[in-house]
Amino acid sequence: MLARVLVPLAILAVFPRATAAGYISEFPRAPVVVQYHPSAAAPFVLGDVDSALQAGAHAVELDLRRRPTDGAVTCSHLKEGLEARPTLAEAIERILSFQGGSPTVQRDGLQFYLVLDLKDDSQPLAAGIVQTLRRYADHWSTAVDARGGPRAITVVVSGKRSHLARDFPPQTLDSLCVLEGVSYGSRIEDRSMRGGTFQWISLKHRVERGRVRALQLGRDRTLPGRFNVRIYGCRGALESCSASGADAVNADQDELKRAMALADSVAAARRGSAG
Repeated sequence: MLARVLVPLAILAVFPRATAAGYISEFPRAPVVVQYHPSAAAPFVLGDVDSALQAGAHAVELDLRRRPTDGAVTCSHLKEGLEARPTLAEAIERILSFQGGSPTVQRDGLQFYLVLDLKDDSQPLAAGIVQTLRRYADHWSTAVDARGGPRAITVVVSGKRSHLARDFPPQTLDSLCVLEGVSYGSRIEDRSMRGGTFQWISLKHRVERGRVRALQLGRDRTLPGRFNVRIYGCRGALESCSASGADAVNADQDELKRAMALADSVAAARRGSAG
């Protein structure tokens, strides 16, 4: 993950506010979304997706690179060993297989997030991602029409994504994913019944609670609009990350169970204070 807020102003310059080009319809979101974060040290395998889903995670992050030998969009943090790594399509199939016939991935009525962290800022990688996402558009919350009900999965794109922003028109991109750091305005109409916002931004731990709250309320001086805030770099600091008021926290494979327990505790405390 990048060690800074992800250059939202550059993307905003590419995507000016416009009339609605698309819609999004989501199920309610977990009070704290626990996101599986792939390890930079261990090669990614499809079993990592299985373990994250079985632990109850409501988000899975995939590091993406283009494999030179066949052009496939491949899941790997490292440049080396891409031939042995699974593809984005294979990882998506794993999630859909787990979901089965349920309306939601975890069979609990809550939204699921597929977070794509682009490690290579290139036109071929961006084109390959769009091509793959189009194959599964029926599952994306962003691919509904004005009367469409909620769909189980929202694709959120992070990392080196400037080619996605530049090379594809809003009518295409908005039906496939949400870009972190973009204030969409009226470009995407939210048809979800849960309230709140569908926009996302990522911040590296450690972050002040006041900054998190400012972004959520639309009061941050550096970024217009209201955002869900995801905290990354949480290794060994899950307690403070979960208690920061963030909407989502990253967790490595070996910390997923503890992250889920902490998220449940925070959610219970929020329900208690609201009551």
